This record gives sequence, C-alpha cells and structure tokens, in this order.
Amino acid sequence: MNYLWTVLIGLAGALIAVKLRLPAGALVGSMVAVGLVNVWGAIPIPTPPAGIRFVMQVVLGILLGSKLTAETFFALKDLWRPALLCTVIAVGTGVLSGYLISRWLGIERLTAILGTAPGGISDMSLIALDMGAQTSTVVVMHLARLISVIVVVPWVVRLLIQPGTS
Repeated sequence: MNYLWTVLIGLAGALIAVKLRLPAGALVGSMVAVGLVNVWGAIPIPTPPAGIRFVMQVVLGILLGSKLTAETFFALKDLWRPALLCTVIAVGTGVLSGYLISRWLGIERLTAILGTAPGGISDMSLIALDMGAQTSTVVVMHLARLISVIVVVPWVVRLLIQPGTS
C-alpha cells in the first residue's frame, strides 16, 4: 500500500510542477514531493524494488536514443570541434570542481564529482545510484545547479546580448 501512496504523491508533485512549467517538472516535482513526505515522516516511503533501477535506465536510454537522428550525425561534420571543446571544458571543470569540493568540504569524492559533472539530474542521479555514491547529495547538488542556471543564465544572456547584436 505504501508503494501506491508513494506513486500517487510522486504523480501529484509531478503534475503540480508541470502545471507551474518548471524545467524537468515531472522529475523535479515528483522528487520534491516524495522527498518532503519522506523527510516529514508522514508516510513511510519504501525503497523501490531492485529491478526498478534497471527499468528506469532502459526507459531513459530509449528516450535519449529516440532523439538521435540522421540529421544529428550529419550535423557532427560541422560541429564536432566545438562539441569536443565544450565536452573537454565541461568534464574538466566538473571533475576539478568535484575534486576541490570533496577536498575542501569533506564530501565523499565520487559523490562530489558526480554532483558537479555535466549532465542531467536524472542521468547523474541514476549513475550515482548505480555507482554507490550518495545519491541524495548528488540530487541536491544538481537541483541547486539547475535552479541557479534557470535563474542566472537568462539574466546574463540579456546583459551580454543586447537586441540587434549577434
């Protein structure tokens, strides 16, 4: 019965967040709703069955794979250099900042690196779960990053890119 309540709470949180048009609303809303109920201890939230992680990874793989098209691969002809440079910079700064956070703040190294790694909150959370990192810490780090990016980036873009310039 607790699984049913957990699913209903997650669904309610997802619907609210989607209605509010939050980025990754279904993911963030369900996570926050279930997390808050779990923190408050209002309803015992069971740990999902072991096989659910595999199913979620397959679903995520299908979702991401379905976005790859022939046009995507043709675009790589012109975009491989900037894509490679962005990847090297993003992964390098992610690993370096994770290492420094681990060292300075005492967060376990794997958790800190996964928490600062470039990637989506769902992807990195599943990887953290699979690798035995402190998943809740990785989720919080990515959620803070996501909220910061959503708030800060549009403001910075408006400052840097004035209308009529390119």
